[in-house]
This record gives sequence, C-alpha cells and structure tokens, in this order.
Amino acid sequence: MFSRGICNCSMGYENLIVVVLAAGMLHFGSKKLLDLFRSLGRANFEYEKAKLEAQRELGRIQGPLDGGDSSRKSLEEIALKLDTLNPESLSDEELPQSIQRIISAGSARQEGRL
Repeated sequence: MFSRGICNCSMGYENLIVVVLAAGMLHFGSKKLLDLFRSLGRANFEYEKAKLEAQRELGRIQGPLDGGDSSRKSLEEIALKLDTLNPESLSDEELPQSIQRIISAGSARQEGRL
C-alpha cells in the first residue's frame, strides 16, 4: 500500500534536490544561497580540522600513563573541552577510551549529516 512512502509520487531524489535548490534561489536569492553553502563548507572544514587535531593529541598521549601527572592533565583538558565527560570520575585506563568513543561518535554523527 505504501510502497513509495507517504507521497505517492515518482519524483526521484535528484529531482527533489533540484526543486529544493530552485525554491531556495527564488526565496533567498542566488547570492545568499551561495553564502549559505560557503559557510556550511567552512563549518565542515573547521569540524574536520578540530577532529583531526583531537585525534592527534589523543594519539600522542594515549600511551600507557606511567604515573606522569602531565599526561593525565592533558587528557583531563581534552575531556573538559569535549564538555561531556567528568574526568575525575574515570580511571587512567577509562579516560582515553571515553575520549576516543566521543570522538568516534561525533565523527559518525557528522558523516550521517553530510
């Protein structure tokens, strides 16, 4: 009964994208639409750059924590920047694993949007 979804039309995704772009150009104007896409591209670039930087930093200090307080402090700073962890409640082994999970989850979420 609902083999084509809610809408019983045969418009493909490519046509839908063209229609949405045309409607956007009529509504916003071509210059505003180009500015919007440009800012989305910049935001995506900044996100990827920050993700790579966080992965590099985590890789640099993810080695075994040999009682050095500086590695633990670096991991705690990363956790606080992610704003989702309470680093004091995690052990030395759990902290880098939790940071890696959050980075991976954010990466997967971002890839799903684009």
